[in-house]
Amino acid sequence: MQRYIILAAVLALTLLAGAGCAQLGPQPTFVPPTKTPKPTFTPTTAALPTQTALPAPTTAAPTAAQPPPPPTATLAPTAAPPTATATPIPAPKFTANQSVNVRRGPGTNYGLIGEITQGQSHDITGKNAAGDWLQFNFRGQPAWVFAALVAVSGDAGRIQLAQNIPAPPPPPPTAAPTPVPPPTAPPAPQYPFLLVKGVERCDPNPGQTYFNGYVRYRNNSPRNGVCVHIAFYGPRNTKCSGCDGVGDGVWGFSPFGGPAPKGTTVEIYVVSCPASMPPGGQTQQSGFGDLTPRSEKWVYTVNDSVQCTGITFAGD
Repeated sequence: MQRYIILAAVLALTLLAGAGCAQLGPQPTFVPPTKTPKPTFTPTTAALPTQTALPAPTTAAPTAAQPPPPPTATLAPTAAPPTATATPIPAPKFTANQSVNVRRGPGTNYGLIGEITQGQSHDITGKNAAGDWLQFNFRGQPAWVFAALVAVSGDAGRIQLAQNIPAPPPPPPTAAPTPVPPPTAPPAPQYPFLLVKGVERCDPNPGQTYFNGYVRYRNNSPRNGVCVHIAFYGPRNTKCSGCDGVGDGVWGFSPFGGPAPKGTTVEIYVVSCPASMPPGGQTQQSGFGDLTPRSEKWVYTVNDSVQCTGITFAGD
């Protein structure tokens, strides 16, 4: 195949050369060449060149192109803000919420040296370890107040532990216990007759004010011949129980002859009987015997006319 291509090229060059010569002058007669028989073409298989393996790339495969980063803006330097001037915190002080005792030291066991009134203020100079007492200058000397009774203002963090806290005073001597006397026997009855309390009753009785009751033994049986006295405005009348047919152990008085004057106070109690008791009892006209009380007195103030019954005395 290559030979045919070469022959065609030679022929073309020859034609071109002849044409040029014709232009220059007479050309020689062309004698065609003797045709040479074609040689027999035996194709040979050309050995293919050995493919040399390419070395593996040592660099990473190219990646997709990344857009370039945006340009970094250069910021103008920012001016620092002006520094604010700090407002100074005032020194700590207290104001009394009420009248407060001022003491020599931080405790109620220290002596009093004065008092501050509600609304008074003082600078605080120290505190105790517990912080419940505050030190200040009082009339030229260190003094203390109880912190719960005052209001603290200012910079409380500046309150330091006081360095001149006085030693606590010694406790007062303990008084010796008073010896308890041994129990004593109950006193002997002062009177031979007992006023039995709470058994009487007083009810309104507009037409007549009177009083009656009983004298009994301690076993509650009636007892006759015991003298009972009633006194108002002074001694007035004495009668004996069971006398004048009123019944065993019974006595009674109607000393006013009607309603008692309002506000009249009467006293009724047992007295000694005379040797001879006149009928109706003793009066101021007949005279009285020994009026020394032999029982506790039953006392009553008449505000409205009443009848009081059941007043009882008991004895052996």
